[in-house]
Amino acid sequence: MSEDRARDRTDEALERAGLADMRPAYRRLLVRLKQADPMAFEEASRRYREHLEPAIAAGEADAIAAWLDYGTWLAGRFASGRPLEIDASGRARPFDPGSTPGAGAMVLHVPEDDRAPATVLAMPSAPSNPQRETIDLLIG
Repeated sequence: MSEDRARDRTDEALERAGLADMRPAYRRLLVRLKQADPMAFEEASRRYREHLEPAIAAGEADAIAAWLDYGTWLAGRFASGRPLEIDASGRARPFDPGSTPGAGAMVLHVPEDDRAPATVLAMPSAPSNPQRETIDLLIG
């Protein structure tokens, strides 16, 4: 029941915000994490079960902000870095993972190591050309 409410609230929040669903990308990060660091995977699973899902289901947390906080934590297991919000014009600014991105913005986890690829944490349903170019540059 809680899982259904959390899923429905997330779906509604993504639609209102004009964001693509980030959960499939986060699942892929979890698969990688399970292979690379089983202990971190267990922590990620616990965070999801005990904090993320119940908070969204109960309406105690903004679904998008909660998912972005979780995604930032996940991406940080692979590379230290910082989240950046990229607006439709391609301009970047620091992003607070406990908040929601501006309209039409995407959010990336950008590693401190320039050789490591960035991770998309949130993508607009219709990314702009500058955002697509940013992805090409930072992710490949």
